[in-house]
Amino acid sequence: MEKKKRDMPPRKAALLFVDTHCHVHPGSYGTETENVLRRAEEAGVVRMLVIGGREAENVMAAELAGEHSGGGGFAAVGIHPHEASCLFAPSGKGERIMEQISSLACRERVVAIGETGLDYHYDNSPREQQQQGLRMHLRLAAELKKPVVLHCREACASLLAILREEGSLPAGGVVHCFSGTREDAAEFLEMGYYLSFAGPLTFKKNDELRQIFNELPEDRILLETDSPYLAPHPFRGKRNEPAYIPFVYEKAAEVRGVSLNAMALLIRRNAQKLFHWQDQRAQESVPGE
Repeated sequence: MEKKKRDMPPRKAALLFVDTHCHVHPGSYGTETENVLRRAEEAGVVRMLVIGGREAENVMAAELAGEHSGGGGFAAVGIHPHEASCLFAPSGKGERIMEQISSLACRERVVAIGETGLDYHYDNSPREQQQQGLRMHLRLAAELKKPVVLHCREACASLLAILREEGSLPAGGVVHCFSGTREDAAEFLEMGYYLSFAGPLTFKKNDELRQIFNELPEDRILLETDSPYLAPHPFRGKRNEPAYIPFVYEKAAEVRGVSLNAMALLIRRNAQKLFHWQDQRAQESVPGE
């Protein structure tokens, strides 16, 4: 008997999801952006954090959050470690970029700084520049009292060392798409950070990642798509989008032995606690809380 092919998750009124990290702007989806947002709403996504990472993307993310305030759009602005070298370009370009980030971060619906961090897998920017760029973002987050969104790939030791040196942030932060060890997780938690999990939580061979996820305190976990990257099973290898977030929640609920509704409520509460993203123009809190 042929297995039924899974497609977009059905909309269930009782299930309301948040996607705490996605790159939903024209830089990722072009003319499909509006359709991607519509499908997310149909899938029950009531909040999404749209992430910047380049100069132009920061503007797109902030503008999209403002234009889609009724649809639960919020933004984070910063320079991805892949692009960190732009912060050290001649003629004061780096200073202008950080000034732009600071200005955008003052908008009502820009609730975080990032994504920033370290990526030693690709090393698209020199490591020293990644590290200096990270420090610049951490200091801005401290100044503005905004949480920071951290990227870390094959660089946990360096990232943790810099976080210790820079000291605790007043608004904390999150390590997105966590892929470290138990020991790494314990150190991030000790420093007050949330850990967020994406499509890799659903991948067949990631048993150790699921074990780590299951062991974490429930009040320090978040879920995301990181779309258009890292589509969850059964869409692995395809372009990801926020409408696929229910599949991440399903696996998260299964791993921790709770209902899908309980997991959705938990992540909504955790995200609200970190980002303080109540929608003043539409509803004061996510329905069901």
